[in-house]
Amino acid sequence: MSRGNDRQDIFLDADDYIRFLARLSVVTTRLGVLCRAYCLLINHFHLLIEPTRWPVSRLMHQLNSAYCQSFNRRHQRVGHVLQGRFKSPMIDGDSYFRRVLRYIVLNPVRAGLVTDPSDWQWSSYRATAGLEVSPPCLSLDRVWKSFDADPRVAQRRYAAFVAGGPPGRSDRPSAAIAHGSEPFIMRMANALEPFSDKRDATYADRFACRSPLERIFRHADEAATLDQAMYDAFERHGYTLREIGEFVRRPADTVWRRIRRAKRRVACGLPVENTKIEI
Repeated sequence: MSRGNDRQDIFLDADDYIRFLARLSVVTTRLGVLCRAYCLLINHFHLLIEPTRWPVSRLMHQLNSAYCQSFNRRHQRVGHVLQGRFKSPMIDGDSYFRRVLRYIVLNPVRAGLVTDPSDWQWSSYRATAGLEVSPPCLSLDRVWKSFDADPRVAQRRYAAFVAGGPPGRSDRPSAAIAHGSEPFIMRMANALEPFSDKRDATYADRFACRSPLERIFRHADEAATLDQAMYDAFERHGYTLREIGEFVRRPADTVWRRIRRAKRRVACGLPVENTKIEI
């Protein structure tokens, strides 16, 4: 995902959208990258892409650089068009793959631009649902196979899956950059571990493959184990006090007090299960 600099618009007319998709077709073909879904909004865009010969960063550099130059020339502007580096979470497994597909094409609905994803011209929804011919930049074989082996059946199931999506934002990818099965997340964590203490590693990268809060708190059914889970989420996995507080439905200052309490218990070598804690 890339966003306009200072959240400014990056698509001002239909020609901008057309030029972007044309450029996306060029770079996906040149680099052998497969685009599984896309959605171009007014001030940002989402892509679900699968690299083959070249890394995603190579595609994004060529795509963003070429589009920004074209955008500035067309509209007689100078300076940055996009804000910072693109975001690129890694995903694994059909379940999360389908959720991301749905999240991407429902963006115009959540933004209030349309009431149905089929009404937004600049996303992959219509082609994936079989409502129009797929553009050259889109590779739909894996998308359809994740719903059914028969493309016609898959198109109907895809449309039903999107229509049955959550009204809120529960499909939205978290801040982590690896999503999927636990073995996949562990493989990514092991791959990134040697770089976790590098000076140029960003905060998000250092905790890219952290466990979700649901997993950290799954056995926190008593006061002491809840304290320990808060401590682990904060110290080991890099969650903020606000994120932890929202998950356990407690104020941030309460979370901080209980984290400090767990820290003292760890320093004293006291076992979690034998420690009595007042609630």
